[in-house]
Amino acid sequence: MASSSRAGTSGVTRKLVRLAVAVVLVAVLYTGGWFYAASWLKDTLDRQLAASAQSLHSASCRNLSVRGFPFRIGLFCDAVDIDDRPTGLSATFGALRSAAQVYRPGHAVIELDGPAQVRVTPDLVFDADWDLLRASGTAWTNGLDRASVAYDGLKGRLNVPSEAVSLGLTAAHGEKHIRQSGDALDVAASFDALSLDLGDRVLPPLNVSADMTIADAATWISAEGPPAGAPLGANVELRRLSLDLGDGKVATLSGPLKVGDDGYLSGTLDLDIAGITVWRDRISEAFPEIAATAAQVAQAVEGLSKGGDRAVVKLNVQDGTVYLGLFPIAFIPPI
Repeated sequence: MASSSRAGTSGVTRKLVRLAVAVVLVAVLYTGGWFYAASWLKDTLDRQLAASAQSLHSASCRNLSVRGFPFRIGLFCDAVDIDDRPTGLSATFGALRSAAQVYRPGHAVIELDGPAQVRVTPDLVFDADWDLLRASGTAWTNGLDRASVAYDGLKGRLNVPSEAVSLGLTAAHGEKHIRQSGDALDVAASFDALSLDLGDRVLPPLNVSADMTIADAATWISAEGPPAGAPLGANVELRRLSLDLGDGKVATLSGPLKVGDDGYLSGTLDLDIAGITVWRDRISEAFPEIAATAAQVAQAVEGLSKGGDRAVVKLNVQDGTVYLGLFPIAFIPPI
């Protein structure tokens, strides 16, 4: 009996020892594989970034490192610089942190610090900073499938001295989303408490959101990339563009649009506006130079609403000019 008991115990012990050895072996192999992959990734990126410095499209990631062991892998750098010489565009950003799960490398999360500056020759400069900016994306060998960006406490200013333009903006929160949807590209964006500083006046904050689909544009975020001249020639289904002043005073636009080869928009839009008199007063206060036009348009819309404070009207857009009936009421600059 004793001999049989010792034999059974010995068998269990051997199994536990084998299991422990197997666990240790797997851990060692995994650790070695992770650090090998991290080293290969860093070396590859270092070479590519160094090579880009000699090309027309360059990028740099200062003090690049790869971290995240054991279950994540991600890139970290102290600052990011981009220089696209053919377009005259350059940009600088603060520290970058990224991470992807080892078992799901195609999905990454990125945090980017400010301040940032984007410059376009000859004299366009956009300076921005934020409290938090986080992005995520899903990509495979055929390119990006979807991506999102969210930020809090955005502050920025666009300066173009040659055009006498100085525009500041702030937003409490904002989001942008893009995704492939069959052959089309879905795009959505929103701004909470968006306020614009025009230099001589500051517009009161409002909430803005947009949701649209661009036909035959899925390849714009794939490995193929957008065609030359995009978005010229694109067909857009504007599902909803909403401007919200609060207290139910909301104006929304929806309908099909086409971007002409010259960048001007054409199409037909439905305008659903609530709080006609409030919108008239806000526009008149912000842009006193067009107060008379705002009053005339409000009067026409009120007539279509049969005296109410809400109306649904049809707008025609022809080469950037917006018509209410036969009367031009606004102009949209080319894209």
